[in-house]
Amino acid sequence: MPRVLNLSSAMVIALAVVSGGAAMAQVVPFTIVLDGAQEVPPNDSPGSGVGTATLDLGNNLFSWNITFSGLVAPEVAAHFHGPAVMCQAAGVQIGLPFGSPKVGSQILTATQVAQVLSGQWYVNIHSSAFPGGEIRGQVMPAALDDPIPGGIATGSIHVKLQPVASGLTAPNWGTTAPGDASRLFVVDQDGKLWAIRLSDGAKRVFLDVSGLLVPLGAFGPGTFDERGFLGVAFHPNYQSNGLLYTYTSQPLSGPADFSTMPIGQNANHQAVITEWHVPDPGDPDSVVDPGSARVLLRIDEPQFNHNAGCLNFGPDGLLYIALGDGGGADDKDGQNFIGQPIIGHGCIGNGADNTNVLGDILRIDPLGNNSTNGQYGIPADNPFVNGPGVDEIYAMGFRNPFRFSFDSATGDLYVGDVGQNDIEEINVVVKGGHYGWNHKEGSFFFVPNGKLAGYVTDRPLSVPGGLIDPIAQYDHDEGISVIGGFVYRGNRIAPLRGRYVFGEFAVQFDNDGRLFHLGDGNQILEFPLVDQAVVGLSILGFGQDGKGELYLMANSTGIPFGNTGVVLRITLRAGDLDGDGCVGQSDLGILLAAFNSTSGGDLDEDGDTDQSDLGILLANFGAGCP
Repeated sequence: MPRVLNLSSAMVIALAVVSGGAAMAQVVPFTIVLDGAQEVPPNDSPGSGVGTATLDLGNNLFSWNITFSGLVAPEVAAHFHGPAVMCQAAGVQIGLPFGSPKVGSQILTATQVAQVLSGQWYVNIHSSAFPGGEIRGQVMPAALDDPIPGGIATGSIHVKLQPVASGLTAPNWGTTAPGDASRLFVVDQDGKLWAIRLSDGAKRVFLDVSGLLVPLGAFGPGTFDERGFLGVAFHPNYQSNGLLYTYTSQPLSGPADFSTMPIGQNANHQAVITEWHVPDPGDPDSVVDPGSARVLLRIDEPQFNHNAGCLNFGPDGLLYIALGDGGGADDKDGQNFIGQPIIGHGCIGNGADNTNVLGDILRIDPLGNNSTNGQYGIPADNPFVNGPGVDEIYAMGFRNPFRFSFDSATGDLYVGDVGQNDIEEINVVVKGGHYGWNHKEGSFFFVPNGKLAGYVTDRPLSVPGGLIDPIAQYDHDEGISVIGGFVYRGNRIAPLRGRYVFGEFAVQFDNDGRLFHLGDGNQILEFPLVDQAVVGLSILGFGQDGKGELYLMANSTGIPFGNTGVVLRITLRAGDLDGDGCVGQSDLGILLAAFNSTSGGDLDEDGDTDQSDLGILLANFGAGCP
């Protein structure tokens, strides 16, 4: 895909500010982080540097203070270069004197001001060992302290979290098999696929892939991990073909179909998509044949995190696969991560690179065979077929699209993409869309920041055109890891119908998950809960049953160990119909208006409104009311 820089908007903004005169004058701060990993080509120099700069828009005065150390050879030159974004080189704009610190200032032209404001200048320090440049750092706007001021409002729909099943480990996804509405199939991160009977919560193991998984516990046994059993999807023709598909994190046990690893370097693990068969889908006692596994594809994962993992069949009958950017942090090489420099991300990052599959949502036909390995099919209308880019890619520009789902009524594809250091986002995804990472985090521009932690800015930077912003986002004052859910299409919670429901893993890694939905204008609203003040658990995923009712997947540790995992139905207080948390006169009015005519007052969920429903309402009348 051509990477055409969208320079015009930044130029127009900058020139407009500059021409505005003293009345609009402001001083814009910048940061500079220098290292060898940012050089073109990158090097492993131990040298590093930091700097600050300011640009006075009243008089175009650009001032700087840069320090550095650790070069492997004597400095031979230093300059500001531009215009060029990261991974590109450009000519000299300003020469710098030898030594550290480098302090100075210069009046810039209007064109130079526009280039600096849009992140197109960099500092390059050359040495005799690296005459083309030993350490380099982009001149970038300083970090935005509070990207989204204000908090998330509380909504008006009061929901109850009703226990369905317990004793799981780390449930992260729930789905139904076509033709089997009585059960919810729940993915447990430690390797079990549970079949849970919704009528009484009884559960049994439907498939156990724990023996295939990489050992869990990224920091040792009993610790946090993002790997494991992460997704399942039943084929739309499951009742006739008995097929389902899993996403698992496995040891390096075969050649990868896709890899970003440098030659001679091993990946952390592989993401493996596998097909399985159930002998008799119509028999509730029939389970997956453990000998039926057929591997569709293997993908090298550079680090333990950002695996994504969700699988879903779309309305088109094709299999969609979510892949994260490969892990580490900031989607870039060089930064230290768990004691090792990050590799496998290249210069521009995986999310922004359509020549590899990481940071993308893929779309394949699992029953086809025109892929390179012959194990699956590639739809002819995938956006990069017969052109630059990987044929399997459906959409790109994601960091860790851990959970996604299709609206069962409209077919719209909703993705919860976990953010880096600042922004969590919800996207509605279209074919061929680029959702920004790592040029942007949410609607904000992202600064990779060398080997230091990346950050966001609201100053427009030079990025590829056509990036698609999220429909909703929140910053890390509110949470650290969005968990995508579903558009509610059930009957029990009438005021929620057509609204997207999702959650937050845990604000501070302290079992403080939060439950949200989108309101009018896609405003994020937090559910008030019935009979409890907070969720009090780490939210790991969501499920949807055959009637469109939703379920919360959670545990009390946030890690894939133990037996505190639960499945909770998201519902209303018994007798409540309007979702205000109070069983009162308005609910009685709704029920009587629907009596013996519609399901609008159906409290026992038998499909109609009758005497049984009236009995439930009257038995709970006054509950939750002031």
